Amino acid sequence: MSDASSARRPMVAALLGTVAAGLGHIYLRRWARAVGWAAVGYAAVVLFVPEPAVTAVASGGAVDPLALTPVVVVAALSALDAYRIALFDRRAPAGSTETADRAECPACGRPIDLELDFCHWCTTEFGDLRVVAPQEGDGSEGGQR
Repeated sequence: MSDASSARRPMVAALLGTVAAGLGHIYLRRWARAVGWAAVGYAAVVLFVPEPAVTAVASGGAVDPLALTPVVVVAALSALDAYRIALFDRRAPAGSTETADRAECPACGRPIDLELDFCHWCTTEFGDLRVVAPQEGDGSEGGQR
């Protein structure tokens, strides 16, 4: 189940980013980026969208689609950025190893707090997991060749 949810994570972030600039970043818990994208979206409306188009959208009237192009561009860039961040977060850094001060959840692969008995990202309880050490010569990463 965690593999399927981690595979959907970039798409959910991108879809939320198209709804409103910064919403995909809120989903990813990137608060500063979310505020930044929301500010860029607001600035695009204030600076580049004509006042009659804003009034027409607010009242539910007909709007010239070209007048809303700046908003669409900002939403698309926000969605692309959220997708890229979510995709990057899924990948483990090359050459990373677990150390005493940094460990990853065996279920979702996200960094965990070693003082907790569960992963605060996917709620997997660590008492329920069995850790199996790789056998030497079995072709695993830990074994020698």
